[in-house]
Amino acid sequence: MVRHTYGPLRKVEMSTIRKHYKKWQALVRKKGKVVAKSFYKKSDASKWAYKVEAQIETGLYNRIEKAEKLADIKLKEILNIYYEKYLVLKSKDHKKEKYLIDLLSNKPIGNTYLSELTGSMLARFRDRELDEGKSPSTVKKYLLMFSRAINRTKAEHDIPIVTNPVTQIELPEEPPPIDRVLNDEEWERLLEVASKKKPYFMKAIVIIARETLCRRGELLRLTKHDINWRQGTARINKTKNNTPREIGLSPLALETLRSLPDTPDGRFFPCKSVHSFNSYWRKVLRDAKLRGVFTFHRLRHQGATDLAEDNWSIAELSAQGGWKSLSSLKRYTHIQAKHLAKKMKGKV
Repeated sequence: MVRHTYGPLRKVEMSTIRKHYKKWQALVRKKGKVVAKSFYKKSDASKWAYKVEAQIETGLYNRIEKAEKLADIKLKEILNIYYEKYLVLKSKDHKKEKYLIDLLSNKPIGNTYLSELTGSMLARFRDRELDEGKSPSTVKKYLLMFSRAINRTKAEHDIPIVTNPVTQIELPEEPPPIDRVLNDEEWERLLEVASKKKPYFMKAIVIIARETLCRRGELLRLTKHDINWRQGTARINKTKNNTPREIGLSPLALETLRSLPDTPDGRFFPCKSVHSFNSYWRKVLRDAKLRGVFTFHRLRHQGATDLAEDNWSIAELSAQGGWKSLSSLKRYTHIQAKHLAKKMKGKV
């Protein structure tokens, strides 16, 4: 039964249609539920009220309410619920997790409603991230964060989703531990090709990557303000693990940085985006005949191996490269057998 009124409302088991500002408000009270919705037309308000009354009476309304709840929640909201209700309380590394959740929330997929999130959509996200240069392990970490957040909120907040869409796709296959470094001939060939390619700083960034052990993103953000020329150090403000660090600069690194021209924003290696830099880098690898056997990230591996063979301690390598664990560091130091042989003979 729908009652139309313009006056005060009483708590009765019926629906009420009333003028509310410039709209018509339908208010349904039935079996302990109170539901309201506004319409521009009085007839629409009446139709909605009759429909909701019937749904509550038959028990259908609860299921519909859950479906609407699912349709109204975005993936980024699921991620933040997961962080606020679980990670911040139970994870020791919750600040690191917060960085990851903010990163994922700001990606286009973060604005996708959970009701619209499909396996094919996640597969396209996976492939796009890989194409933009993200490592398989990083993309896998992104997808597993989505999966954990969906599972946790599904269980604890009664979100009506039957299948976690992350389970419908294949996760990126992580490569085996890195065991490839360039020999002297390959290194010289890489530098020669890089010196002839765009952008103008390609050879310099290759040298700096090997000399400093910095990641690609860290170098693309590096500015003259980050360098202490007198002490021969650089401050890396934004890092993968969200922990700034100061590193030492070799004489070759200092000389190379000094040779670069000034830029409007002070960056040594100005580039529009990581995507555009990756495009340039692929051309370097192609012409140096190293495509498929070497990546920009392996310059970090090459530099770590150089320093390890130069008797740097684990603590020194960790400080320079920003590694948090020995297991991570071991993947980046490929000590040549010939160096070990010399070490055994006491020649190093």
